[in-house]
Amino acid sequence: MTQQNQEAQFVDCEVSLVRRIGRDVYWVQLEPLNSELPRYQAGQYLMLELEDGSMCPFSIASSPLQDALELHIRRLPGHDAADKIVSQIKHRNHVRVQLPFGECTLTDSQRPAVFIAGGTGFSPFHSIIKTALMNGDQRQLILYWGAQTSPDLYLLEEPTEWAEQCENFTFVPVLSGLDEQWQGRKGFVHHSFMLDYNDLSDMDIYIGGSEPMVMSVYQDLLDRGVEPQSIHSDILNIKRQLGKLE
Repeated sequence: MTQQNQEAQFVDCEVSLVRRIGRDVYWVQLEPLNSELPRYQAGQYLMLELEDGSMCPFSIASSPLQDALELHIRRLPGHDAADKIVSQIKHRNHVRVQLPFGECTLTDSQRPAVFIAGGTGFSPFHSIIKTALMNGDQRQLILYWGAQTSPDLYLLEEPTEWAEQCENFTFVPVLSGLDEQWQGRKGFVHHSFMLDYNDLSDMDIYIGGSEPMVMSVYQDLLDRGVEPQSIHSDILNIKRQLGKLE
């Protein structure tokens, strides 16, 4: 158990917003009741207590500079668990969360930071990038966000605006599915990144998405000569702690 996990605290929150964005993603906003939020770092996640007492992890999409918590929850057809979670949040005024957890946070290095996200794997990077830009961080921040179709890029306007306003932020959206209206990059998101950069040795690379996606990107980066310590993901950290990854 990490030091961050040992310090995790329970917080009672009011559900102040549940709004559908994109095709199947819900933007959930939680405001703490009777206390301030525990200190957390951009990129960390929380545990949401469900009606049966079980705990479900969700990345924190909001910045620690905000007073409320923001979650991006994807609701997939046929996935009963996700349906129940969204239904519970929509019909309950209060929920309890525990935070913070995770170590996939921005390093102190001034090397370029590359974020490779699939779907709602963008959520923790939304927190990291937004916080870095608000703090005036001058390192190069590069986001490759992949999805099946354009509606799956559920907050496309926000990183697009960041890229227009901030010289040190680059945004490349990539679609892997059929979308006849799409005029941008196509294919696997990390392949687009690896095509754009010949030398990956002097970067910190962050991966967000499903476990199969993270492991596939991780292996391809290793094959390109990227050092394991330069690749960051909560999934990789958990596997390392369990002795399932060198």
